[in-house]
Amino acid sequence: MRIRWRIVFSSLALLLVGFVVAVVVPYFNHAVYPDSLSRSALMGAVGYAVIPEDRQIDELGAPGHIRAEADARAYVEALVKRWDPNETNPHLDEFEERLAQAEYAAVRDPNKLIPESQVDKTFNRLMDEWEMPAWTRVAMPELHAFRISYVLTVYPRSVVRLPDKSIAPSCRPTEALFLLHMLDSRGGIPPEIREEVRASRFPWSILKRVSLHPANTPTPQNLQRDEYIGLRRKYFANHPTSFESEVSDIFSQLGIR
Repeated sequence: MRIRWRIVFSSLALLLVGFVVAVVVPYFNHAVYPDSLSRSALMGAVGYAVIPEDRQIDELGAPGHIRAEADARAYVEALVKRWDPNETNPHLDEFEERLAQAEYAAVRDPNKLIPESQVDKTFNRLMDEWEMPAWTRVAMPELHAFRISYVLTVYPRSVVRLPDKSIAPSCRPTEALFLLHMLDSRGGIPPEIREEVRASRFPWSILKRVSLHPANTPTPQNLQRDEYIGLRRKYFANHPTSFESEVSDIFSQLGIR
């Protein structure tokens, strides 16, 4: 399997158990019931990244910190160093530069942001191309719930927000790539999120359920992910490709020039 999202992240191993629910749950509540929190409480619910190392990167990615293209470049480089310090692909510098330029453009001009719908479309197109089963496809409400449940625990301050601090329906380029990476690493939307979205319930219990099982425990989610990984490996064994073409194609689909 040669898909390497490591232009930004290599693999993500987040331990959500122990997260400060007092910060996250009020924000989740506001996401579903916007009138349930006062503005002062909402401002305090933005929170910090779970892992201390990520907090520094999150500050680098905060919109107010990126005032020049060099700031965006420092942010992208910090992300790459954090998640893939051993990456030596000769084309990586080129993609980092393109990503930094796209990040800076997106911070300056909201029209340069990438809609969630485009992330959804890109992932589903990949699933079609890789000949994956129908259950890997992602619907927009599922993607948004997935985004809230995961992204806010990693880099909450660099997530694009609306004036009321709720999550915007669009992403900066790094977050779009992050979402694709997370969907790929988990084999699509986790079943528990999908079930609760379909039942018109926000996934309140995800924080407690998502990481409570060891990776080798045969839960339905792990069995599904194992099936996904096996099918993906089989596809790429029969359809070899290069790092440059993979990343260029994804950049093109997301509108990263």
